[in-house]
Amino acid sequence: MSCYIGKIRDVRLFLLWMIITFMWGAGIFLTGFFPINNYSMETVDGVRRPHKLDNVSLKPSTQLYEQTILMVVDALRVDFPTQNRMPFSYNNSCSRLELRVNIPTVTMPRLKSLTTGTISNFIDIVLNIGHVEQLSDSLLHRLHRRNENMVFAGDRTWISLFPKQFKRFTANTDSFFVNDFYEGDKNVTAVLNKELWNDDWMLLVLHYLGLDHIGHVEGSESSKIPLKLKEMDEVVQKAYQKQLLHKQLLLLTGDHGMKDGGGHGGSTTGEMYVPLFVLKQNCSRKSFDKSNEYNQIDLAPTLAILWAMEIPPMSIGCLIPQLLDEFSLEDQLYAYYYNALHLLQKAYKNFGEEYVEASAFNDWFTTAKSAHKQFLSTKRNDDFDNNFIFEDAKVHYLLMSREISQQLSASLVQFDYGLITLGLLLTTLVMSNTLLVFCLSTECVFMQGTGTYLSLLAFAACINKWCHYQHYFVTTGFTATLALVLALMASIYLLINIIVIFLWRLQSCQGLKIALPNQICFLLGCLLFHTLSLASSSFIENENKTWHYLGASALFLLCVKSFFTDLRSYKLDTWVNNINFYKVALFKLLKIHTSWIVIGCLGFLVRLDEAAFYINQQKCKIWLSCMFTAALLLYVLCLFQHKLVQTRKELLLYALAALLIYGYRGAKGTVYSVLDTKSCNNILNIFWLVVTTAACLSAVILNSKRRNYQLYTILASCFRILLTLLLTISMLLHKPHNALLVATLIYTLSLSYTFCDKLEWNKSLYSYKYLSKLLCTILIANMFYFYQGNSNSFATIDLNPGYVGQTTYNPVLVGVLVTLNMYSAQFISILYLIKHILQENDNTKTNELTASEHINFILYFYTLSIFVPVLIYLWLLLFFRYHLFIYSVFAPKALYEYYKVFVLFLTYLMTTISLYIFGV
Repeated sequence: MSCYIGKIRDVRLFLLWMIITFMWGAGIFLTGFFPINNYSMETVDGVRRPHKLDNVSLKPSTQLYEQTILMVVDALRVDFPTQNRMPFSYNNSCSRLELRVNIPTVTMPRLKSLTTGTISNFIDIVLNIGHVEQLSDSLLHRLHRRNENMVFAGDRTWISLFPKQFKRFTANTDSFFVNDFYEGDKNVTAVLNKELWNDDWMLLVLHYLGLDHIGHVEGSESSKIPLKLKEMDEVVQKAYQKQLLHKQLLLLTGDHGMKDGGGHGGSTTGEMYVPLFVLKQNCSRKSFDKSNEYNQIDLAPTLAILWAMEIPPMSIGCLIPQLLDEFSLEDQLYAYYYNALHLLQKAYKNFGEEYVEASAFNDWFTTAKSAHKQFLSTKRNDDFDNNFIFEDAKVHYLLMSREISQQLSASLVQFDYGLITLGLLLTTLVMSNTLLVFCLSTECVFMQGTGTYLSLLAFAACINKWCHYQHYFVTTGFTATLALVLALMASIYLLINIIVIFLWRLQSCQGLKIALPNQICFLLGCLLFHTLSLASSSFIENENKTWHYLGASALFLLCVKSFFTDLRSYKLDTWVNNINFYKVALFKLLKIHTSWIVIGCLGFLVRLDEAAFYINQQKCKIWLSCMFTAALLLYVLCLFQHKLVQTRKELLLYALAALLIYGYRGAKGTVYSVLDTKSCNNILNIFWLVVTTAACLSAVILNSKRRNYQLYTILASCFRILLTLLLTISMLLHKPHNALLVATLIYTLSLSYTFCDKLEWNKSLYSYKYLSKLLCTILIANMFYFYQGNSNSFATIDLNPGYVGQTTYNPVLVGVLVTLNMYSAQFISILYLIKHILQENDNTKTNELTASEHINFILYFYTLSIFVPVLIYLWLLLFFRYHLFIYSVFAPKALYEYYKVFVLFLTYLMTTISLYIFGV
């Protein structure tokens, strides 16, 4: 650890540079792995509606419905609209079908699939927040070019995707404001009431958000969901009875489903299946067959046929037969032939002529065309509809279309290997450079000077030019070029730096000798095992169990080892007199009973999220209230026992804050309380006032005593104040059943540090005591991260904390609060560790390193503990790029890993800024 002596500030600046560069490289990799479509305003010409089948003339079908109402209920999963919950829609629908949606199951990519008939990129889940404008061809673009009037009301995402296509629109002001269950939907229904009297529109799109918001806030078993479904059923009834659907079509569907916990974004059955109810005036035959599964992308080409226009050129969907039963048999075969011809042309373009000619679906197409021509000949010559021939042609058209659609869906996986290579190169060099400086105790930066940087910049620009000439990079634009040039420059710089380190090491003839204690090897082995487990999709899906077993096992073994270490240090002659030995052993076991209690509680906490579904039900409200009360009392007790408050006044204020937190949850109706919903904002205002007063009081008390304190004591007190504020805010943001985690985290961290202190450390290995504490901190932080209910699926992201006390949608504030709640275990753990180190009184007495140098060591190793698994996972992601679960399991984990680096950046800034303020 000698590299940290005398150059503390240089190390921190070096680490900051490494973290930013690593994020940059990982971002380049993900951009190449999940390429973003560059939609252009130019319309891509698809297959025009055919007028001939070989040498047989065809007559394109006419528009069947004069008006269409597309009613999208956000998060309407397939089992929600039942006969009991939505009786009118259920009983009056001509067809009740199931649609399978593609991942990611979030709104914007699903709307793209609905309107274009193609599968969206996975990275659209990130762009969903920003609403990138849809510039490609779609159903709405084609209707607009045909001068058809379209009207919209509901989720603003539609307007962001299609800003010029609607003649009239009423968009929700805050579509992301999840606390709005009713007002936004009432506005949509008001637009419907008005538009039902107008006849100047051809398409009316209604997008209701209330159901999705209820799911996010209260879960899929909320008592409000049946009421919301009844409200949606009344909307359908109103539209049906007002217009009587004369020459009109009403489609009721969802953009995506809802998981059992209430969220979405993952790949569970509840999220990936939505209903499609078809309501029209004349139901020649009703179809409720659920044996056939259709895809959401199938709706776009089907609507194009119903509206008598060309299929969107990006469409890879098939037709839904139940929506075409109003057509004559001849018109139906025309539709199937047109869609099959469209998909066949895309197959030629994507797979090549040789592959298509040798494929089975080409033979099916030939058979279908032959039967089609035979049907037309019989129809036109004998005026007779031969149903047998019709079914033969229809089945082969559909079979051929389905096969091509599946193959095209699989072929849409595209990778930009140029960006992937550059991103992997940069992240690998960053990690290698950071690791070498850490292990070899050498200088962080060797090359300096303006001339050096300008030379590297020119060299990087030449490499970028050559890569573009060789078509390794296909990016265009000044911003993209600048990003690539700077990334190449950083890569060259780091590569030279690594070479210089090795040459310097060779010249000095110094070998690398690392002697680690057994307990350090075991803790490092836990982290290594977790990193290697990321190569398995099953381990990724069950990562919560991995961290629990690793963390709980580490704590148990440390407890046993510290017990025997403490037992051996006892001065009695216990090894001669067996009676004394058993007495001492029993006494020591009783003395550490709190340790066994804390470790035993981990078994309860790992099952807490599994039980959350039942705990949050109305019938368990009394148990939830008791749990929440116990959590708040434990939080106050934790502040007192761990001396996170110095005076009774501070303790009283934070106890009052805990009482206000309970009052807020009670007013929201989550736990029992005498307060009503209207008092929520008032309670929160008082809460923030109390917390601010408590923090100011702590600062005043610290300032009054700072003359009697040393610098590190003052700094430790500042971190203590910051930690207490973070604990209190976490208690407010956590769900009531998770509030128990906040105080338990502090108790578990404190217990692990006690175990590390009791281990035998000789003077040469004394510094590794802090490494053992850091490793315990990493294990415990990740355990509690998953105890909170987080996972590697986007469906478990809890958006509700972002709207605590808010009446409007503020993306920055929502992002901060959601991140603070989601990664509270990481923030709290690192702050507590640094506070603990600063409060250590023996570090300057028993070791030559100061507290600031220990903190530097902690920050450095913590950074490496994030870099190494993230980098290995990026390599694994490249290796598994054609894996069956690449988009359902590996891809979401990749975005979580990237965000983990961003959280590291925030943690590093929060820590180092505090240290710089005090000149440490």
